[in-house]
Amino acid sequence: MHICYISQEYPPETGWGGIGTYTFEMAHGLVEQGHRVTVISLALDEETITSEGNLELHRISPKPDWDRFKGMWRLNRYWPGFSCAAALRLKEIEARSHVDLVESAEVYADSLFVRGRLPKARVIVRLHTARIFSQALSRLKPTRPDRFLYWQEKRAILGAQALTAPSQAIVELTNRWVPLNGRRVRVVPNPIDTRWFSPEPSTRELELLFVGRLEHNKIFTLYKALPDILRRNKNVRVRFAGAGTDNSTRGSWRTRILDSVPVNDRSRLLFDRVARESAPEFYRRAAICVLPSIWENFPYALLEAMACGTPVVATRIGGFPELIEDGVSGVLVSPESPAHLADAICDLLKDSDKRFDLGSKGRRRVEELYSTERVIPAMVQVYNEVLDSRK
Repeated sequence: MHICYISQEYPPETGWGGIGTYTFEMAHGLVEQGHRVTVISLALDEETITSEGNLELHRISPKPDWDRFKGMWRLNRYWPGFSCAAALRLKEIEARSHVDLVESAEVYADSLFVRGRLPKARVIVRLHTARIFSQALSRLKPTRPDRFLYWQEKRAILGAQALTAPSQAIVELTNRWVPLNGRRVRVVPNPIDTRWFSPEPSTRELELLFVGRLEHNKIFTLYKALPDILRRNKNVRVRFAGAGTDNSTRGSWRTRILDSVPVNDRSRLLFDRVARESAPEFYRRAAICVLPSIWENFPYALLEAMACGTPVVATRIGGFPELIEDGVSGVLVSPESPAHLADAICDLLKDSDKRFDLGSKGRRRVEELYSTERVIPAMVQVYNEVLDSRK
């Protein structure tokens, strides 16, 4: 089978965001199982084509470049240039070698022009979390270009021949915005490389680890709980691993976090940008990994922590209850409840046996349900069903 993924995100050049990580794991997992994969992704500099076995990566630039046309530069804010360029490149690839399936996220509507260029293409759209939701959760006021992008993402969803999602929660959320009218959405979890993210003999430190963007949706509840956690645990450190976002009225989240605790406690707060090659060591060193988001789909941060045997604390919202068995493979707390979050973390920090048990069972759950060895065959079955439906 020849599968083409269209994704603006594809690591390492564009970082290890959720969509990029999913595409990377799927591409390499499919190639390992004998399939052919082409990835069309965004070029941050020059356009390139690279190959590694049965995996071919095309880095392309948006088209057209409106900056080249006098007085037209504003169109860059509206025109889906990458989507246009991806459809053109896909047509070139199809002319050389037939592509069985095309998959992209609904985010940024990367598949928007595919059917226009290749009417017979079988397009699968995967629901990762549309921008209308992620921006609202981060309390970002939508601009006119944002609203146009929302429309494009909706068109991409409605124009797909099939839909997949990593959680039932995102299916239900999307259905409130885009009435799916009973369309089947196949739920297949995100895959993770359990060989790379794995437990190893190491000394766990009394460290609380947060991995993700410092933005309102992900960090606000922890930000509110932090002073209580530090007050009740005099030896714990808290490490924030991820990029920050700025708020024009309140400053960066890093500044807000530091300002929220007493001066003497600020040395216990650590801020890092973690490269993928060193990420497993951060998870293995931490006593607890926490992601108390207001809403999440199926985040890789918790998958990676669980795969490394690190106990996790998350909120009982979105896809978390599908990912974690509360009290067995992790701990779930009420969303937007700093007191509940602080209590759960402090209880775990006092009980090393409980942390070990949660971490071990979390690792086992990832091996059984979310490893590439488990997920890739399930997704291939979905792909085959989509192909058979056209016959």
